[in-house]
Amino acid sequence: MKILLVRSSPGYVDVKNAHYNIQETGLAKAFNKRGHQCDVVFWGGKKEDVIEIEYDEGKTFKVFYLKAYDFLKNGIYKGLTKLSNNYDIVHCGGYDQLESWLLAKTIPEKLVVYHGTYYSDFNKDYNKKCKIIDKVVLPRYKKKGIFFDTKSNLSTGFLKERGLKDVYSVGVGIDLERLQAREMLESPLSTRLQSLKKDNKKILMYVGRIEPRRNILFLLDVFKAVNEKDKNTNLLMVGRGEKEYKEKCFEHAKEIGIEDAIIYEEYIDQKYLPLVYSYADVFLLPTIYEIFGMVMLEAMYFGAPVVTTYNGGSDMLIDKNENGTIIDNFEVGEWRDNILSLLNDSAKKDRIIENAKTKIENEFTWDALVDKFIDVYEKRLCHKKDSV
Repeated sequence: MKILLVRSSPGYVDVKNAHYNIQETGLAKAFNKRGHQCDVVFWGGKKEDVIEIEYDEGKTFKVFYLKAYDFLKNGIYKGLTKLSNNYDIVHCGGYDQLESWLLAKTIPEKLVVYHGTYYSDFNKDYNKKCKIIDKVVLPRYKKKGIFFDTKSNLSTGFLKERGLKDVYSVGVGIDLERLQAREMLESPLSTRLQSLKKDNKKILMYVGRIEPRRNILFLLDVFKAVNEKDKNTNLLMVGRGEKEYKEKCFEHAKEIGIEDAIIYEEYIDQKYLPLVYSYADVFLLPTIYEIFGMVMLEAMYFGAPVVTTYNGGSDMLIDKNENGTIIDNFEVGEWRDNILSLLNDSAKKDRIIENAKTKIENEFTWDALVDKFIDVYEKRLCHKKDSV
C-alpha cells in the first residue's frame, strides 16, 4: 500500500533537527517497517523541498515540503492533488481543516481524515467555528462517504454525533526508538532535582503551556493543599505562557504562600526531559481540555505516575488506578488525597509506574498502533471497490 501523510496545519517543521515527537514521521517509519511505502507532506511556505529520512540502517522515506499558504490557520497546499495520484491512501487531519475539505472533493476515494478535537464548553471559539463547518463542510463529507480515524474515543463521538458513519478510534503514539535513543542527559535542572531528592524532597511535576486551558491556578491550589499536609514537597513547572497570565499565576502562588516551594523553568530542551521526568514523584495535568497530551505519554513511559482529568488522552491511556489516576472534577480535596496516596504508598506508586510503561510500550507506540491505521485504510479501499 502507498500512503501519504499530510499535516494540514501551517508552520514549518524542522524534521532533521527536531528532538520532539513528530507524529507524521513516527507513523511513516512504522508503515515503512511493515513493508508499505509511506511518505509525508509538510508546510513549505513559499519554497518546495524534498528530503529523505533514514531509518533502520539505510532505509529511507520522503518528506515533501510543498508550497502552501495560510488561510485562517489552515494550510492550503499547491500541487497536493497531483502528488496524491502516486498514492493509494492520503491521510490528512482534521475534519475542520480546509485542506481535508478540498481533498474530499478531488480524491474522496482515497482520503482518510485524522481528527482529534471534541466538544468542550471551554472551547467557545471552536464551538462557534463548528457551527459554520457543520453547515459548509459536513455535507460534502457525508455525500462523498469520507472515512475518519481519530485520536480518541471522545473525538470519535464528536464526529458520530454529526452523522458521520465511518469513524474509527486509533489513538496517538510515540516513536519508541527515538525515546530509547535518548540518553539520560544531565542538565542544571536535573542536578538541582537530584539534590532535592537526596534531601528526601518529593517532586510534583507539570509540563506544558502556562495557560487557562491547563488550569494552572487550580494546580497551584492543589499543590498548596498537598504542601500543607506534607511540607517536604516541591512543585516543578515547565512551560511558556502569556506574560499576563503567568504573572497572575505567580502572584497567586505568592498570595497563598507556596512561592518558595515552586521550581519554574520556562523551557527545557527535549533531550533533557527524560531524566527530569524520572525525578518526578507525581505528574500533574489538571487540564480542562486535551486532544491527547503527549506529555502524558512521555510521563508514563519515563516513570512519573500521572494524575489528570478525563480528557481525550487519558480516556485512551489510563486504566483508572491501574496505570494512572483520572479525576473527573476540580475538587481540591480529592486531588490532594489522590496525590498524597501516591506519595505515601510506594507499593501502589511502583505498580502504577510499571503498568504505565507497559501500556505505552505495548499499545501506544507507532509500531503498536500501525495495524489500527492499516485496518481503517483497508476499509476505505474496500469501500471504494464496492462502490465501483
